[in-house]
Amino acid sequence: MKQGSVNPFEEVKKRVDLLGLIEKWTGATARRSGKNYTLSRCPFCGGHGCFSITPEKQLYHCFQCPGKAGGDVFDFLCKLRGCDKRAALEELAREAGYPLPSSRASGRDIREAILSQAKEDWNLPQARDAWEYLTQERRLSPDVLKAHDVGYLGDRSRLIGILKKKGFTYEEITNTGILTKGYGDFYEILFGWRASNGTLGGFIAGATKAGLKKLKPEEEEIYPKYKNAAGFQVDSPYNLYYAKRRVPDDATLVIVEGVLDCLQMLSHGLHNTIALGGTAFKEGYGKALEATRFERIILLLDSDRPGRQAVLRLIPFLMRNHPEFALYVTEITAPDPNDETRTIKDPDELIVKLGAEVIRKVIGHPVKAGPWLVLAMRDQHDMKNPLDRDRIFQEVASLWGYVPDEVERKEILRYLADGSELPQEDIRKTIERLAQRALTIGTGGERDLSEANPSRAKEKGPSTETESAELRRRIDDLKAKNRDLAKKNKVLVQAYAAIVLQAKELSRSGLLWHVNRLAEGHVKLLKQLRRDPVKAQSMIGRINEIFEASRLNHLERIKGEIEALCKENEPDAGERAHAEAKGTESH
Repeated sequence: MKQGSVNPFEEVKKRVDLLGLIEKWTGATARRSGKNYTLSRCPFCGGHGCFSITPEKQLYHCFQCPGKAGGDVFDFLCKLRGCDKRAALEELAREAGYPLPSSRASGRDIREAILSQAKEDWNLPQARDAWEYLTQERRLSPDVLKAHDVGYLGDRSRLIGILKKKGFTYEEITNTGILTKGYGDFYEILFGWRASNGTLGGFIAGATKAGLKKLKPEEEEIYPKYKNAAGFQVDSPYNLYYAKRRVPDDATLVIVEGVLDCLQMLSHGLHNTIALGGTAFKEGYGKALEATRFERIILLLDSDRPGRQAVLRLIPFLMRNHPEFALYVTEITAPDPNDETRTIKDPDELIVKLGAEVIRKVIGHPVKAGPWLVLAMRDQHDMKNPLDRDRIFQEVASLWGYVPDEVERKEILRYLADGSELPQEDIRKTIERLAQRALTIGTGGERDLSEANPSRAKEKGPSTETESAELRRRIDDLKAKNRDLAKKNKVLVQAYAAIVLQAKELSRSGLLWHVNRLAEGHVKLLKQLRRDPVKAQSMIGRINEIFEASRLNHLERIKGEIEALCKENEPDAGERAHAEAKGTESH
């Protein structure tokens, strides 16, 4: 647990997303290839399909670049900008929002200083009980605790003294929030909460089980299990900063309530987990999620009533405001092995009592959010009652435009039909009519996220939800077509540049036969481009490889490889005769 001196290079490297920065600096979009990502073109040697990025290790590698062909984010920036590592460190520190150490205290981040000291203080004898509570009783991984900003907050007076010796003022210490009541005595476990760019946004602190047992009944409301520091403000969920750099192959993100739930999941290899820190989806969370490579969200909140109510609020909000995510819900329904009259409440308890394999099964079998919402509303309302049934139909209609998947729509209709004993087709017509009516006459407007029961519709003026959803789909289609067109144009430019350069070199050497053969290859390439740009791009790469691997005096080698390439992509008889006639004229 011993903490050494802070290495700014390591600290900055932990805070940056190599893949995101390479895409930003090169203007290219990386394509997933297993656990790695590949750029279509190396920014250094220009090679195609040879530049690989491994986000999990924060490393890149090019298989064609001569000499040192890979490294970390500092190596990449130094090579890209032609700068030294100190200049790269300063730029990346600004990118990550990390203040580099300096001789003056004002140049440092006091929150980082507090967290660094708290992590070092795990070595104190008085920290032993809290450490054993986390690692033995709660069964959290020591490595995860060290890597995810968890420290010991003991004698607060001692910590203030250390900070003052480092040059921080009492006002600066107060502004961090660690002088919150209970911090340093009742609340001994300090959790650092990083913003989406890696800066330490604030603290929450937790109590041990032994400390909670000592509370008197009248003190339980005054001292909850966890407490936010004064002035606590964050713009992204807990652990999103680390999770976004370890996106799994299926691009799925799991959202839980508590920080300890999240740390428990991380301790068992479920690195694609984040925590809300409660049941509220705070302002800024959605924007932070949109900036990641996640595509699917699984809501796994607590199985108690507040947790279910939070899911009921979250589904409509996420469907309306963040339709780019495929949304799922999963629930913990396992009985407590120590008390079968109650259900296990949260992921932390489930893993501790039944093991990590159970939580993996829970995550592996989620339900689409739309059908889950209908089942939850059926539990709350009597669908044989026309008033309740109409409320549910109104709510479903207000979200209908955000459910583009026809399979999910049919599942929603089936559950509605089962609950109301009405034909599915009649229910579909009713919902579509209500959705159209909401669009044209302004009923069923969007509700506030804080509304306790999302199945109760309120009128708040004109709504264009269905129209907005359709507009978003059209915009997405146009963006996709523009990306495809840009990709084709890029391949055309590469093809043109390649043939001009290579034909010029061959012409200077008097190799007109080779010029004609090369032209045949590029004519075929441009025709192939209309059908398959990716294949055409690979042909450009192969033509480039022929010339990069040979000198102009290697006539037989160039001749043989170009002949093989032209034969592989040989045009039909008419095209071949035309090409040969043109070749004779040129010769």
